[in-house]
Amino acid sequence: MNILQLSILKNTGCAGGCKFCGLSVESQVNRESILAETDFEYAFEQAKVTNARLEIVFPTVGANQLEVINLLHKMQPIIQKYQDIELSVNPGICTRPDFYSLLVKYGVSRYRNNLECSRRLFRELVPQRPLAQIEKLNSLVFAREAGLKAETGWLCGLGELEADIQDILMLLEVASPDSITLNFFDSRESAEVFEHTAPSPQIGLERMSVLRDRFSSVEITLGGAYELWLGENGKQVSGANGVYVGRFLDHGLHEERITPASGCC
Repeated sequence: MNILQLSILKNTGCAGGCKFCGLSVESQVNRESILAETDFEYAFEQAKVTNARLEIVFPTVGANQLEVINLLHKMQPIIQKYQDIELSVNPGICTRPDFYSLLVKYGVSRYRNNLECSRRLFRELVPQRPLAQIEKLNSLVFAREAGLKAETGWLCGLGELEADIQDILMLLEVASPDSITLNFFDSRESAEVFEHTAPSPQIGLERMSVLRDRFSSVEITLGGAYELWLGENGKQVSGANGVYVGRFLDHGLHEERITPASGCC
C-alpha cells in the first residue's frame, strides 16, 4: 500500500518546537489558510493513480478540532466522490472523544498521531510540550473506540540507546495501533543541531527487524528518509507493508514530490 500526504502547514510550518523537524518553528504559526477544492481533489486524484491512501496532515500545534471538522465538511462532495480512497487525518492532539466520532461521520477511516521516540528523548527534543506523549496515547485510544484505525510512528536515528528502543516499543504496545510507520531521521532537515545517529543501512534494517519481530500482525510502513537509511531497494528488502510515495507541502501543493510505485513488497 502506498501512502500520499497532503500537508496543511499554514505558511511557515508548525509551532510544535520539535528539534528534529525542519518544519517546526519557535513562534506561533499564522492559522489563516485557504485550501482550494481543486487542490484537495487533485490530492485524491494523485492517490488514485499511485494506488495510495491519502493522509491529511495538520500542524501538530496550531490546528484545532473545529478547523479540522470545517475542512472535512467543506470537502464532503470530494470525499464522497473518492470514497474508495482510504482517508486518514493527522490533526495533532485532540482530547475530546466526540471529535473522533465526527471524523467517522465525515468519511475518515484512519487517525494518525506519531509517538516519535522514547520518553527520555521526547522530553529532550520537544521541551515545549513534555507531556504531549501522554495526550498522544490518549488520542489513539479515543480513535480506536470511535471505530477508526489507529496509526502511529517511531522516528529512529535520534541518537537512541538500547533503553530508548525498549521504551518506544513499550509505548507502541500500549498504543496497540493498526499501523506503525518507521520514520528515519534526516539531519539535513532538522530544526536544531543535536547528537544523532548517522544513517546506516545496517542500523535501518535492524530497526525494521525489531519492529517486525515485536509487531508481527501490525501493518509496518516506511516514511521519512528511508532511502537515505536503507538504500534504493530499502522497501523491498525490509519487508514493509507500505511506503510513502509522495508529499504535498503547504496547502497550495507547492514542492510536489511523487515517485511512481506499484505497491510494496
